[in-house]
Amino acid sequence: MDQKNSQAVSKNEEITLIQIVTEVKKYWSYLLSKWLFILIFGLVGGGLGLVASLMSKPTYTAHLSFALVEKSSGGGLADLASSFGFGGLAGGSNGAFSGDNLLEIIQSRYAMEKTLLTPVNYKGKTQNLVEVYIGFTNMREGWLKNKMNQELQQLSYPIGQKRETFTRTQDSVLFSIYQGIYNSKSLAVARKDKKISVVNVDFRSPDELFSKIFVETLMDQTYTFYRETKTSQSRANINMMQHTADSIKGLYESALYKGAGISQVNINPALQFAAVPKIKQENNAQLYGTVYAEVLKNLETLKLDMARETPIVQLIDSPRFPLKMDRLGKAKGIAIGGILGGFLIVVYLLGSILIKDKLKGLKID
Repeated sequence: MDQKNSQAVSKNEEITLIQIVTEVKKYWSYLLSKWLFILIFGLVGGGLGLVASLMSKPTYTAHLSFALVEKSSGGGLADLASSFGFGGLAGGSNGAFSGDNLLEIIQSRYAMEKTLLTPVNYKGKTQNLVEVYIGFTNMREGWLKNKMNQELQQLSYPIGQKRETFTRTQDSVLFSIYQGIYNSKSLAVARKDKKISVVNVDFRSPDELFSKIFVETLMDQTYTFYRETKTSQSRANINMMQHTADSIKGLYESALYKGAGISQVNINPALQFAAVPKIKQENNAQLYGTVYAEVLKNLETLKLDMARETPIVQLIDSPRFPLKMDRLGKAKGIAIGGILGGFLIVVYLLGSILIKDKLKGLKID
């Protein structure tokens, strides 16, 4: 019984294979019969690819690479700050900016919008970088056609305008520009090797000068934000210590003036108790002077610790003209267009014959 079943299965598989080969030959013969049709569409596609290559604008890629040199804060910072009651503020914030988090900061909305709102000298004119982007992308021409939004027709980003005074339209346009850059993958940030601390930053745009300025400004803004955040707690400690030093200095100088004033009084030797205020002021001045000297020493220690804590970004490669240019070449455009045109017509022909065969099968049934 099993032998009969196995023979039947083998026979069915043989029939199915023969049917597949037969179907393939039929469709292949059909496509060969339409070779002229396929060739024409391939040539048309190649022509369209050539036109696309001639009309396409070149893009320029600005490349920048850097190495981040992290510095560990000295142990004396925490001890010193805690001795003056600032223990909660001691130490740096390493976790938020360690590892690949810095790469995410470079691509963040904050960093890119901060970059776009930075004044730059572009072809002899000082303006915010976002205005340069709006100019070479011809966004303003589209806004002028929008009769529904009058604000959009006159939209601008003046230098020095505070972010909190931005209108809803200004915020929306700025966000859409950020999304366009991010979603188009125009900005690429990556480590070449996980074992190496070198980070590569590449930015691509149709404007060569904009590409260069954008990637340099983005790096400056990111590093400024990174450095200030890493050292914010240390700066708070220094400011508090400076305030303490200024207060003690005021007390010290006041004690000196009062002591000097008392020393000018003609004291009767018979009245020795009259010298007590003078002695007290001298003691106060000596005490304040000793404390002030110690505070100044500790203040310098805090400044040295902050200097050790400050990270250093060492630029390795910076963008130089001429930038790398990418453009759809004529040969490449013809090849891609021809292959795409031929592929589409083949898909259409096979689809049409399959539908016809399916309809014939339905009629027979």
